[in-house]
Amino acid sequence: MPAATPSRFPALVLPPAAALAYAFGHLGWYLGTPLGRVPVLDERENIDLARAIGSGTLAHEPFYRALGYPAVLASLRWLGVEGNALFPAALVLGAILHAINAALAAKIAGRWFGPSAGLIAGLLCAFDPVLVHYATQALDATLGLTFFLAGLNFLAAAAAGSLGAASAHEKNPAPAFTGASLAWALATLVRPNYLAVWVLAPLFAAFWVWRLKRGADSHTEAPAGGAAAALAGACAGAILFAGAALIQWRVSGEAGFLPSQGAYNLWAANRPGANGRYYSQQMSLPPELAGRNPARIESMILYQKETGRSPDDFAAMNAYWRARFFREAASHPVRWLRLLGSKAYSAVNDWEQYNNKTFSFHKARSPWLRWNPLSWGLILVPAVAGAARLAGEPASRQARAALAVALAAAAMCTASLLLFFTSARFRLPLAPLCAVLAAGALASPFFWRTWSQPARLGLGAAAAFTAFAAFSRFGGVQDKATYVQDHVLLARAAYSVQDDALALSEARAALALRPGHPDAMLIARQAAEALRAAAPSP
Repeated sequence: MPAATPSRFPALVLPPAAALAYAFGHLGWYLGTPLGRVPVLDERENIDLARAIGSGTLAHEPFYRALGYPAVLASLRWLGVEGNALFPAALVLGAILHAINAALAAKIAGRWFGPSAGLIAGLLCAFDPVLVHYATQALDATLGLTFFLAGLNFLAAAAAGSLGAASAHEKNPAPAFTGASLAWALATLVRPNYLAVWVLAPLFAAFWVWRLKRGADSHTEAPAGGAAAALAGACAGAILFAGAALIQWRVSGEAGFLPSQGAYNLWAANRPGANGRYYSQQMSLPPELAGRNPARIESMILYQKETGRSPDDFAAMNAYWRARFFREAASHPVRWLRLLGSKAYSAVNDWEQYNNKTFSFHKARSPWLRWNPLSWGLILVPAVAGAARLAGEPASRQARAALAVALAAAAMCTASLLLFFTSARFRLPLAPLCAVLAAGALASPFFWRTWSQPARLGLGAAAAFTAFAAFSRFGGVQDKATYVQDHVLLARAAYSVQDDALALSEARAALALRPGHPDAMLIARQAAEALRAAAPSP
C-alpha cells in the first residue's frame, strides 16, 4: 500500500464540504415538499418515540424498534429543539452526518490506498444520491452508517498498523479494537443488523492474540498485558448492550437489547411467496390502523389467527415466528435456497429496492438528485478491482490485513441482507465500503499492468461478471410495482398539508396503477371534497 504523503488536506476537507453542500441543496428543495414537511411511516414512528423518550412516556412493553436513533432525536429536544421543529431538525442532522460519513470514508481509503484514493472515496460518498436520499429523512440509516464507518476506521487503523505488521509484538491494537467494538455496538443499538459486524472486533482481536502467542518465542518482548487488553477492548461494546438491556428492563420488565420486530421480519423475509427484496403486507389494514406500524399490526393479527393466543405475550409471539422460519427452511431447503439466490442477485443489482419509498421514484422528482448518474453498480464494479489491487500486493502485509477487514465487513453486512431483506436501507452500509475499495482502483487505474496474463484475465472476468449482475434485469428485479405505494404516500402527505390538488393528482395516479386501491380511493374522495368546498360559489 502506498505511503501517506503531505497532500492529505484536500482528502480531509473537500469530501465533507461537498457532502454538506449537496445534502443541504437537496434538503432545501425537499423541505418545501409535502414529504419534507410531514413525517411518514418509519419517520413518524421515530419522531413519536423521540417525543415519548423526552417526556418519559414510553409504553410499558418490550421495545419493538431500536431506540438508538429516537434517543438521539430526543437529545435534540433536551438541547432546546421544540416539538414542532424536531422533524426538520432531524433532517438537518442527517445532512451533517452525511458529511461526517464522507470524511470517514476518505479517512479509511487514505489509510489503505493513500490520500488520492481518500479524496476519491470521500467524493464518491458525498455525491452518492442514495446516501443523500436517506440522509435527508428522519430514518436511522445514516446515523447507523456513521457508527459503522467509525468502527471500520478503527479497524482500518489496526490493519494499517499492528494487524498488518510483520510481528504481532510491534504494537498493541487494544485501543483500535475498543473503538471498533464501541462504535459497532452503537451502530447495533441504532440498527440491529450491525450485530453481525460487531462480532468482527473480538474475532480480529482473537486473531491478533493468536499471532502474539505463536510468536512467543520471539526475542521481542510482548506488550505487557497486551492480549488481555486487546480481548477486553474488543468486547467493550457488550457494556453498551448490557446498558440497553437494563433500560428495557426498567421500562418493560423484560431485559434484552435487541428490538422485538426482528422475529417477524425474519419470517416475512423468508416465508413462502416472499420476494426477499422488501417487506410486503399480506393483508389490508383497516383505516383506523393506518397510522400504526403495518408489520407490527400484521404480526399480531396473524399470530392470534394462527395460534388462537393473545399477542400480548411478546416473547411467545417472537418465539413462534422464529420457529416458523426454521421449520420452513428445514422442511423446504430447495425453495429457501432458491430464495437466497434471488436475494443475492438483487443484492448486487443496481436497482435500489423499495424501503418505505422507492428511490428511483423520488430521485426523479428531486432537481438535485435526478441529474446524478452515480449508482450502486457504477461503484461496485471498480470496487471489485480495488479489492483485487489489495489482493495483488502479496509482499504487503498491510494490504492483506486491509483486504481481510474489508471483506469481513462486507461479508457480515451481506449475511444480514440475505437473512432478511435486500432493500435499499439494508444494503446502505455496503455503499461507502465499496466506495473505499473503488477509490483504490480509480486512484491507480493501471495497477494491473505488472500482473501475469492469467491474473489480468481473471480481473477482467470478475469485473465483467459483476457488471452483468449489476445491470441485468432478470426475475423482475427492477420491478416498479411499488410506485403505487409512493403515489399513495405522497398523496397522503399532500392532503395532510392541505395541498388538495396534489393529493388528488397523486391518488389518481395510484388508482391508474392499481384500480380500487382502498387508501388511494379514500384520499381521492377526501381531496375532491376539500377542493369542492374551497371552490368559490357560482
